[in-house]
Amino acid sequence: MIRRLLHGLGVLWGTLTVVFFLFTLVPDPARQLAGQNEQEAVVEAIRVKYGLDQPAHVRYGQFLRGFIPMEMHSGQLQWSGVNLGRSFITDRSVMEAIAGALPATLVLACLAMAMALCMGLAIGFGLSLITGSWLDRLVLGFAALGMSAPSFVMAIGVSWLFGSVWHQWTGLPMTGGLWEVHPFEGPRVAWQHLLLPACTLGVRPLSVVIQLTRNSASEVLKQSYVRTARSKGLSTGRLMVKHVMRNSLNPVLTAASGWFASMLAGAVFVEFVFGWQGMGLLMFRALEQSDLPIILGCVTVVATTFVVINGLVDVLYGWLDPRTRINA
Repeated sequence: MIRRLLHGLGVLWGTLTVVFFLFTLVPDPARQLAGQNEQEAVVEAIRVKYGLDQPAHVRYGQFLRGFIPMEMHSGQLQWSGVNLGRSFITDRSVMEAIAGALPATLVLACLAMAMALCMGLAIGFGLSLITGSWLDRLVLGFAALGMSAPSFVMAIGVSWLFGSVWHQWTGLPMTGGLWEVHPFEGPRVAWQHLLLPACTLGVRPLSVVIQLTRNSASEVLKQSYVRTARSKGLSTGRLMVKHVMRNSLNPVLTAASGWFASMLAGAVFVEFVFGWQGMGLLMFRALEQSDLPIILGCVTVVATTFVVINGLVDVLYGWLDPRTRINA
């Protein structure tokens, strides 16, 4: 367990280090913020304000120090929280900006992944019982199409088709955020805005889960212990529940963990098309405006989520398959 924890921290540190030094190669951010025709004194003031006048290794040390949530004040160690700097554009704290955008993206990603898992597992287990049939080939064909379709193309198509062309039947808007302001009730959650972006974001993981579940369950059904249980008269339903499902979930868990973490970063185009005010849209605007602290903060959240989820999946492996159980 300790070795896996250290490995996860190493991955996190390596990711943040590579991203940080990549952004040191971009043209002078202070000049971009001030404008090409601004006086040099103004540009230099911006450099000093955001620490851009310091060498890269000094800024890197300050960046890493921001992850230490404790500071020494008057000889006493006090809690200060994680400090990822301030936005170049809005001068807002990076942690505050991410805290305001992350919940909407988490809601979107969780709903999309829940839909993908529930539907994908059900369809995949069903297909494993009819492998080679015309229905099996048809569903796998649609799954391959769902995996290959670019997110931004699918988002535009879903938004236009269900939010505009068929709006009179669906009643779903083309764009909208998690919250809406009602003239009498005030702010409230707008669940109708969530359906289209969640479905769009969940198409690709749904396609992956269907194929992985179908292939994994098909292999388990060929095992000798399953054939023995079937020869003893065990019904198909009990056979699937007691012997097939649990032994088929390891590859699905691996894919689901990776897809959930990637959804936080991959939601950029989906959130942009649907106007969803989440971390993906925040990252898109930061990239557009070269707001480096916001970009680094978003990368930190995605990388941390990936490491944490992989750790949880390792624990679940031990429950699903005792042969891979982690020894503490």
